[in-house]
Amino acid sequence: MKFDVYDFDGTIYDGDSSIDFIKFLINKKKSIILFIPKMIIYFIKYKLKLISKERMKECFFEVLTKFDNIDDLIKEFWNKNENKIKDFFKNKKNHKNDIIASASPIFLLEPIAKKYKVKDLFASPIDKNTGKYSGLNCHGVEKVKLINKKYPKSTIKCMYSDDENADKPLLDLAENSYIVKKDKIIDYKEYINKKPNIIKRFWNWGWSIYHKNEEVWNYLIVGGLTTLVSLIVYYICVLTFLNPNNPLELQIANVLSWIFAVIFAYYTNRVFVFKSNNKNIKKEATSFVGSRIITLLLDMLTMFIIVTILHLNDKIGKIVSQILVIIGNYLISKLFVFKNKEN
Repeated sequence: MKFDVYDFDGTIYDGDSSIDFIKFLINKKKSIILFIPKMIIYFIKYKLKLISKERMKECFFEVLTKFDNIDDLIKEFWNKNENKIKDFFKNKKNHKNDIIASASPIFLLEPIAKKYKVKDLFASPIDKNTGKYSGLNCHGVEKVKLINKKYPKSTIKCMYSDDENADKPLLDLAENSYIVKKDKIIDYKEYINKKPNIIKRFWNWGWSIYHKNEEVWNYLIVGGLTTLVSLIVYYICVLTFLNPNNPLELQIANVLSWIFAVIFAYYTNRVFVFKSNNKNIKKEATSFVGSRIITLLLDMLTMFIIVTILHLNDKIGKIVSQILVIIGNYLISKLFVFKNKEN
């Protein structure tokens, strides 16, 4: 028997379904933002090879324990996000010989596999109620093992993936393999033989990651520029007419840098990040400024602790505080200010 095998995220789904689902859950229950610091720590631990990928993802999916109606939420999620399934897969006449093999949770992809009547689905065995693994992450060579175990005499006719490195075992095994880059489908051998130079490969790699979560990356870019505005104004203040060793003047410099940063941030977030179409700009801007006052207090508290109490370098302290502010601003803007995309 011959099958066509498809990776899911970035291949037939325009984005990362796991991240989109967690963002969806956060929007449903705002208290989940309290999990985010732990998620960041576990992500760093994974990148430092201190924990397994399974353990990192279990941390992310721990948020599932905060819901009783997971099945209803999964259904609602796909009602909203099914439009991200790419046309080349959606418009295929039938999927009776198609297999989806993905590292995303099996409970999340089952509705799509069922709707499109694919032959089989292989995905990460994560419990939808606990967020815990009952096996290995369905990634790389593990996909090959799972398919061969269930279909030992089968042949992979075509393999589709957006990642030539992660899915190399399947791409090399298939009779015909294709790399999917956004809406383009490229022959794998042709892609490898004409592989661009290291600079272009790095660019393509970064571009593919960007497209999976454009809103987050747009925010990081705008957030970085906003931070730059804040730092420039702050440094101008403390290097010219304000003394950072004076607690009052330190906070005046903070407030001035905040004012300039908020003006810049509102317009860039509205236009480039959340693409707001809210016509009540006055109300939206007021809400935005109000939310930034919260992170201003966070900024001031952080600087007070680092500089005034601990007597550490104020320039380094400002950078630390801005990292916390960037994270806080994204969560507040996403959940409370620019909400039109979620409605």
